[in-house]
Amino acid sequence: MDTATRETGPDVAPSGAGRPSRAARIAVALVGPGLIVASVLVAMRGFAFLPRLTNQHPDVLSQWLPWSCFLGDALSDGRVPLWNPFEMAGRPFAADAQSGWLSMTTMVASWLFGCGDGLRVMIVAYPIIAGVGLWWFLRREGLGRIAATAGGLSIAMTIAASSVAVALPFAGFLAWTPFVLVGASGFFSASGWRRAPWLALGAFAWGQVATAHMSHGLAICTGFAVAYVVARAAREIRAGALSGRSAVAFAIGFVAFMPLANLAILVPRLELIARSSLSAGYGVLAGTVADAQGLLDRPIPDHGIWSGWPLALASTPGAYVGAVIVLAIPFAFRDRPRRFMVWAIGVAGLIGYLSTLTLFVGAGWFRALVLRLPFGDVYLHNPGRLRYAAYLAVPVLGAVGVQALLDRRPESVSALRVVAISGGAFLLVALLAGADPARLVVFTFASAAVITVVWALVNQRRWAPAALAGVLVAELTAGALWSAAYRGGTIYFGLEGDTRAVLVNGPLRWPDIDLDAYLQEGPIARTIAERADGRYLAWVPPAAYFNKGYLFTQDEADWPALLLGRGPLFELEDVLGYSPIQVARYWSYIRATNRLPVFYNAAVIQVPSPENVRLLGIRYLIAHEAQQLPDSITGDRVASEGGYVLYELDGAQPRVSVVADWRVVDDLGEALQAVTARGFDPAVTAVVETEPGIAPSADGSGGSATYEEIRPEDIRIDVRAETPSLVVVRNAWEGGWEATVDGSPATVLVADAFLQAVAVPAGEHGIRLTYDEPAIGRGIAASAVVWGALAILVAAVAVRDRRTATRRLPRAS
Repeated sequence: MDTATRETGPDVAPSGAGRPSRAARIAVALVGPGLIVASVLVAMRGFAFLPRLTNQHPDVLSQWLPWSCFLGDALSDGRVPLWNPFEMAGRPFAADAQSGWLSMTTMVASWLFGCGDGLRVMIVAYPIIAGVGLWWFLRREGLGRIAATAGGLSIAMTIAASSVAVALPFAGFLAWTPFVLVGASGFFSASGWRRAPWLALGAFAWGQVATAHMSHGLAICTGFAVAYVVARAAREIRAGALSGRSAVAFAIGFVAFMPLANLAILVPRLELIARSSLSAGYGVLAGTVADAQGLLDRPIPDHGIWSGWPLALASTPGAYVGAVIVLAIPFAFRDRPRRFMVWAIGVAGLIGYLSTLTLFVGAGWFRALVLRLPFGDVYLHNPGRLRYAAYLAVPVLGAVGVQALLDRRPESVSALRVVAISGGAFLLVALLAGADPARLVVFTFASAAVITVVWALVNQRRWAPAALAGVLVAELTAGALWSAAYRGGTIYFGLEGDTRAVLVNGPLRWPDIDLDAYLQEGPIARTIAERADGRYLAWVPPAAYFNKGYLFTQDEADWPALLLGRGPLFELEDVLGYSPIQVARYWSYIRATNRLPVFYNAAVIQVPSPENVRLLGIRYLIAHEAQQLPDSITGDRVASEGGYVLYELDGAQPRVSVVADWRVVDDLGEALQAVTARGFDPAVTAVVETEPGIAPSADGSGGSATYEEIRPEDIRIDVRAETPSLVVVRNAWEGGWEATVDGSPATVLVADAFLQAVAVPAGEHGIRLTYDEPAIGRGIAASAVVWGALAILVAAVAVRDRRTATRRLPRAS
């Protein structure tokens, strides 16, 4: 097979006499990956070598850091973190699509390097993984070291020099997608049982993409994998290497094995989504009461991105792919040995491009069609994310073009003309369309250097191939250094149009968050931790009225307020939180208690009420020094820090109440109306949606209870009930919670719209609440069956091949 045998390019040493030693060959082979690693470390030296982070992407401090720390701590304790009690009155964790559970990068980094440093390692690791993975794929496809290194450098530095690096779901899927392609390439190149390791690699990498971004990222990855597998199967048939039936079977088998092998990842995540705030999709966001109050959020845009956005790939500072790569793309389509791969990657990239355009996204017929498809609303939620397909397609096509250019040096008289015209046309089109000339400075100088090197190639200069790689290293490094030094605002390319939609993935600025200081408890955090009883709520107008809450309130001056994600770092229980996937009833309560719309993934209480305080078990309120407490809320100042004050509130309810009186309502909407009504007191009465099996007693006193958290998933409550009562637990109700009363199974009721309750008879009782996520076990078992079946099949094929080889051995005379 042509594609299974690497062609000898001008940068590959000939075999024969005087061949270098094994150590020397290994050293030469590692030059490309080493250059990729070194370049990324230079670009990201602030993250790699200093204890620093950034809030350039708001999710870094509000989500990725606390979740990484929580995961790392749980793994260090030898347990699976099923439930996170430190956000949103408690929420499922491991089954969450973005938790990092079963993401090898996240788990290993968070466990080995600890809180904060684990996240730094992930940020630096992803562009390295992407670059080395693409280098490996290109080498497997027959590219020489220079061309493969060019492709790997392009994708690695595009991530490392831009905000993509701290958009971890997208950096993660870009990192692992090349390894899916490596697995597919090896699968078709090998024979017999030797296909199995390549199949396993492809499936493992696909699963890592699923843990990184189980929507647009996984769709892009799967699209490229399917395109490559189909094109490769057709190539094998034409070459006579496989029969049509075998090629089709191998293609279907490879594509089907990827999700089947990763049921451990898919099953729990899909089951949690089905019962979460996203259960009805982005187009509906099942908020019964929010809908009734006119607060339903429909985060589906009706437009795409301006069609000229690929021109922004030449913009600096930001996600810059390199002039060497861009100007080499035309030569990729002249490369006959890899034509199948060029067209596969090119078509996948083109589909990604077309899917971003208003031409389709804004068309009613297209939207109606997509919304009828499973998860079609996920695509329409943010079609611009399909731009990330270009960050893979362009480096691949450019690298193949570099190889074609190097292979055809003796007949490249026209190459100089092609490069010059391509570079000039690219710049001319961009400038005439209105691009900012400052954004094209690096590309312009690099294009001039590329033309010079191509002239040297035409004239058979021996240094020209290395110089081509040198130009790419220089321009990508220049772009990265500019990104790190940039201190301005949003980067616009100049082609955004009237809506000013940003076309450029902005520069990755030098990290300016002192990690040690951010992880240091202040007086407010220490006071809450020392008293160790009750949740806290931050109330910081005017940010409280923003539809995304405190997501962008992350300056150092606001750290004492323990806003999104900072309190959980110290294992303090925040009433609020931030996540696309929320417990559905908590999600609905937050939207019912606010008068202004709240974005689908945020949680905020705009003006705290006594009902909020009592229902959520809020003991502490953090507010500005000069800020008055909301009406009807009083408390004592117990700590202050940096212009913020910590109040211990009067009348705060304990985590558990024993309630002797309750009423039954028909549904969630009626329950929310009851608990948000002024004057509702959850210490006296409860609201349930099913009969608890005991009768209420309006005259009696409920009793008392103590609450002990053995683990986040294991709660012990000791109760003394004067009459038959409901034990109301101020943790978010979720279907995975089970209860026993005195060792006998009991029902966990929904109380007060979104909390938990257990019915008990009069007397003293012991209640045990435990949380489990059975889907995790089912998923692991299903994956184990699939992998076991593969192992059995491999063993059977190996035995058959050995017997066949034995029968073919000549008999001794």
